[in-house]
Parts: sequence; structure tokens; C-alpha cells
Amino acid sequence: MNKEQIKLLFYTKPDCPLCDEAKSVLQEIKKKLTYIVVEDVDITKNLNLFTKYKLRIPVLEMDGKHLFETRFDRNKLIWQLRWYRFRKSFQ
Repeated sequence: MNKEQIKLLFYTKPDCPLCDEAKSVLQEIKKKLTYIVVEDVDITKNLNLFTKYKLRIPVLEMDGKHLFETRFDRNKLIWQLRWYRFRKSFQ
């Protein structure tokens, strides 16, 4: 990952309709904002993550901060990613 890219962690699990909906939103955003990289994290493969997120998924995280839980707001997420990238360009 180069320094212009933004890495997002997407906490999810199989057979989760909200996760599928959020994944669709993320795929759409990735087409528009090519500098984001999304890493899917299946919470069912880690007991600690499953215990932490089982009722909160999907969860989207950037730099250790939760951007969204349960439902994603497409426009707000795009705004947050653009603002984050803009701020990073001055650091």
C-alpha cells in the first residue's frame, strides 16, 4: 500500500444481509475513489473479534477509528474519505 492509499478494515461475517449491503456500497465507492483499499475481516475466524462485533457488524474502521456500524451512509463516507485524504496531504 502506498502512502496515497487509505486502508479500511471492514468487519463482517458470512450470511449477513447488512454486511452484503455495506459491501455493495463499498464496491461502488471504490470505483469512484480508487485510492481506498478495503480489507475484509471475517469475525467468525477470531473469537475475540466475534465477541466484540457480533451484534454491531458491519463495522468500517480507518486508523483504529470506527467510521460506521450497522448501516453505512454512502455520501457521508465519501466525504469522510476525501476529507481524511485532504488532511493527510498536509502532514
